[in-house]
This record gives sequence, structure tokens and C-alpha cells, in this order.
Amino acid sequence: MFTRLTQYKGLAALLAAIVLAAAGLIYALTPPAVKKEQVPMYQGKRNIMVLGVDRRIDDVGRSDTLFVAMLDTQKNRISLLSVPRDTLVKIPGHGWDKVNHAYAFGGHALSQKTLEGFLGIPINNYLLVDFRGFVDLVNAIGGVDIDVEKPMQYQDPYDDNGGLVINLQPGRQHMDGTTAIQYVRYRDEEGDIGRVRRQQKFMQAIFAKLRGTNLVTKAPEIAQALYKSVETDLSAGDLLSLLVTFTKNVSGTSRLETAMVQGSPAYLDDISYWIPNMTALRQQLALLSGVQATETYRQKALAAKREYDELLGTNSAAAGADGKQQLPIKTEAMKQAVERTRKMEQESKETPAVSPSTENDKPQEPVGMPPQPVRQPLRVSIVNCSEKPQNGERAAEEVRSAGFTVVSTSTGSPVDHTQVLINASSSLAASRAQSLPFAYQLLRGSVSPATGDMIIYLGRDYEK
Repeated sequence: MFTRLTQYKGLAALLAAIVLAAAGLIYALTPPAVKKEQVPMYQGKRNIMVLGVDRRIDDVGRSDTLFVAMLDTQKNRISLLSVPRDTLVKIPGHGWDKVNHAYAFGGHALSQKTLEGFLGIPINNYLLVDFRGFVDLVNAIGGVDIDVEKPMQYQDPYDDNGGLVINLQPGRQHMDGTTAIQYVRYRDEEGDIGRVRRQQKFMQAIFAKLRGTNLVTKAPEIAQALYKSVETDLSAGDLLSLLVTFTKNVSGTSRLETAMVQGSPAYLDDISYWIPNMTALRQQLALLSGVQATETYRQKALAAKREYDELLGTNSAAAGADGKQQLPIKTEAMKQAVERTRKMEQESKETPAVSPSTENDKPQEPVGMPPQPVRQPLRVSIVNCSEKPQNGERAAEEVRSAGFTVVSTSTGSPVDHTQVLINASSSLAASRAQSLPFAYQLLRGSVSPATGDMIIYLGRDYEK
């Protein structure tokens, strides 16, 4: 996962997708200079890739947020498909890896090519989005109404150029751009998947606001803010025309459908992936686009599933279906994929993300927020199963130095390998465990609150 300063880009991507998709519902875009080969059942549709990018110093960056806006002007239909950034895909020229690494390997062109192969549909246009215009875009439409489903508090002093503070109370409320950032950036125990669901809820609210007829006079302001925050093969004039046409003509029966790539979470050698269910995904795409799947299309979906089956050495549709779990690596191709992903993620940790502020900007204190608390450390119990009594306290010192709170140490039956047990649903614990200063096997199950957020079983391999 790439946690620092990445969500802003995703936020702008959300808004760009909505603005473009809503406008495109009424106005057929001019085809690009290079005409794409159409899948027959998708002729007359327009699919637009929206990338939110995590830019980094001396590095092209990775895509943090990925959507496909599917437009059908004849049927007055808009659909948005979210692609989780951990989705396992084949990247042309690079092999199997997470979909968000395609941008690092070859920019938006390779991301687009990867997405076309993965989804089996043509991508006609792209929008590459940075974070800077997000607040202006939300404010340009007069804010948005969101029903916050639960209390949302989070503090990270190392994020957001001086400290990320999220403090939202439950209930329906009107949000400006600054408050909307908090809602869409919030991460809970569901990790990226929960964040995708909140992003889709945010999209629905934006779409409802854009349908208001009073937005006609604001179209130039919105288009200008949007164009400043995106790189695209669409002109500024196209965007303005789309917005004006949409706000004048969209009907009350128009609707926005949102979905996420069907699949399941899984871990392979402690690397998290989203394993797509290819037959369900292709059927999902047909439903979202309002088309009838042909026999040829179904056969291609089955062929895509078989490719994943061969990669994983098992039924890909069932992999991880019982919740996040550690899957064994059964093939050389999957071993290479995991090594490739691990290398990319390590490089990301070593390369600082570009700050959203300029060199002369100073970190700003959040307005109206409580004093910044220190991020609560995870609570850890240590069970020494290494047969070396001194290892218990030695490990406790290392764990404390890594930012954890040790709630207990004890001795257990000998085991060969060090293991870390976390709750199956806790993506936060899995992420924080990566900072442990020793090798371990990650296990997912049930951890009692009395023992903390994770249990470390020290094996004979500790300190070898």
C-alpha cells in the first residue's frame, strides 16, 4: 500500500470521473484520432479511464485510484467501475503484478493497455488526475451533502505534509472541499475496499448535485477547475461543452450506477492482492453497460479465468473467497509476480511522495479540529516459542522501538518459524506489521482484545 499523500489524487480522480461521466451522458465526444478496434457488443459506447496518480520525486509514480467511466448516450446511462489498486493483472511487457504498478512501468498508455486486456473492452479516452484541483472542484459546485455513516476519527502526524487529521461525526451534513477530503480519505478495518465504497457514495452525491439545473452558470468555473487538475486527451472546450450540455438537458430519470471489480482479497507470501473473478467480472461489465453478452464474449471470459487458474494453481474464483487469507504460491509465474510486486512496493517506501504544497508553503493547522493527538500504537502480545528465554525481552525491545505497545510477554511451545497473528479483517494491523524488524509469517484469524491487536509467536528462526 502507498499511504502517504496518495489519497488526494484519488479524490480528484473521483470528482473528475463524475464531472466527465455526467457530462458525457448527453454529449457524444469527438472520437480520438486513432480509432480503437471495437468489441461488437460495445459499439456505440464510450469508456474513459480515470487515473489518480501518486507522483514521487525522481519517479513517475503509481496510480492510486482507478476508474472506468462507461457512457451510453443513446440509453441515457452512466456506469462507473472501480478497480482496486491491488488487483492482480497481467501488465504487457512486464508480467503479472498489481494494476497500480502499470503506470510506474509505462505511464497512462500502459495503464490503458493493461486495463483493456483485463476488462476486455476498448478504452477511448483517459484522464490523469492530480490532487490540487479537488477542493476547488467541490467548492465550485457549492459543496455536497453526505450522510456520514459512523464517527470517523484518525490522526497520522507523518501524512499530509505535517499531519493528517480526520474528525467527522455521524449524520447528514453539507461538506465543502476540505471536509469532503476527510470523508473520502478515511480508512477503517476494511482497508482499501471500504474506502472504495465510501468513494462510490461520494460519487453518487456529486452526481446528484451536478444534475441541478442551477449549475448552468457555474459550468465555466467547474470546467476551468477540472482542466487545471487533469491531463487528458480531451480539450478544455470539450469539457466545457459537455458540462453546459449536461446541466441544460439532463433529465430526472438519469442515473449513475457504480460497481467494483468482483473478486476476493488474498495474501501471497504476505503481499496483498485483489483476485478477480473473471467470469463474474465480464458478466458484471455487460450488465453495467446494458448489453447482452454474446457466446464469443462468454468464451473469452472463461479463457481469462483459466489463465488466472494456471497462474494461481487453483480455482481463481474461489481463491480468498472465505476472507483475506494467506494462499500458497504454487507456480513459478506467481512466485515471479510476488517478487516483482515486493520490489515495486519497497521502492515506493524508499521514494518520498511529492508534497501537495509548494516549496514555500508551510504546513497549515487544520481549522476547527481538536489538538493533534499522537497516532495510537498497536498493542502486541509476544509469545516466546524460540526455546531461548532471552529472546522474549529482546523482541519486546525491538517491537517497542518500532512503535508498538507490548502488553504482555510469555512462553509457549516451540515452533520453527516466527509468526504474527492478526484479526482476519484488520488491514491496519497487516499494514503496520510490515514495520516489524524481523522476518515472520503472517497469519489471519481471531485475536482477543485482551491480548492486543496482534500476537507475535517467536520461532527458532528469530535472530538467526
